[in-house]
Amino acid sequence: MGPIPVAEIFYSIQGEGSLVGRPALFIRFGGCNLRCRWCDTTSVWRRGKPLSFDELVKKIEGFSGRDIDLVFTGGEPLIHRKWIEKIIEKFDDGFLIYQIETNGTIQPGMYLSSREDVFFNVSPKLSNSGMPPEKRIEPGAMHDLSELAREGRSIFKFVIERRRDVKEAIETFIEPFNIPQHAVYLMPMSNTRDEFIRRSPKVVELCKEFGFSFSPRLQLVIWNRRTGV
Repeated sequence: MGPIPVAEIFYSIQGEGSLVGRPALFIRFGGCNLRCRWCDTTSVWRRGKPLSFDELVKKIEGFSGRDIDLVFTGGEPLIHRKWIEKIIEKFDDGFLIYQIETNGTIQPGMYLSSREDVFFNVSPKLSNSGMPPEKRIEPGAMHDLSELAREGRSIFKFVIERRRDVKEAIETFIEPFNIPQHAVYLMPMSNTRDEFIRRSPKVVELCKEFGFSFSPRLQLVIWNRRTGV
């Protein structure tokens, strides 16, 4: 396996979704198969530094066995699925669980789907992302990931700006792919702490109206726009 672009590695807590607050080592891979309008040219995942497998292992191994999670993020980490599989094989039970943060357009594959210690944080993109449907909706991947939700091994976070975004999420993703209601999280569209605080009350009301869960963005609340924390 050749070098892989790694944008950053840092030890922090999970800031979003159902596993919020859990201590975790984050590996942010470079590269993405989408270009959402809120990801500008300064996005961290665009600045990946090539690392060999052995170099990456050395950066991870000091955290193995510490009763924390290992989170693969991006960009889109499943572009590098074979690397993820190899890292998990290398460390096996060295972490509590392995979280994969994905946009839901790439199938997880048999190995990752079959491991009970792998959990998927899926963030399907709505039209507010600026991406066309044929780029952001991949039925095969969505069917696989929604099946994992019924097994308690994935959740779906939707970035919400207004009420029509929730209706779109229901009509485009939740109903067609039979995503369980308990696995659906609404998250305010925000790139700063002020935006998150300002938009959260409206999204909370939408959660109450539709019966979905609310996802915070603790990284914004605590550190604002800083990365690697």
